[in-house]
Amino acid sequence: MQYPIILKSKSSSYYEAEPLGIPELRFIGNSEEDALQKLMFALKEWFKSSKIVQIKIPGIKESNPWLNACGRSSDDPDFDDFIKEIKCMRTENTKQ
Repeated sequence: MQYPIILKSKSSSYYEAEPLGIPELRFIGNSEEDALQKLMFALKEWFKSSKIVQIKIPGIKESNPWLNACGRSSDDPDFDDFIKEIKCMRTENTKQ
């Protein structure tokens, strides 16, 4: 498994490693490798004892934001001109 880590150099002998989205697992080391090793051990234990679940929040209507955008230009009188302009730009870019 790969996980994004924020690795900061605080000085030439002080490094900080923090997993993205899990700030409570921040570790300090004398080198990048030292900070990362400490963090990798803690992350391994953290993931062993954790799981991701989803819950339904009452009173909030589920919607798909991508579907909400579909058809939003159907009444736009300039939409056909917009599409023609995009096609022209694509044609010009493929000639270069």
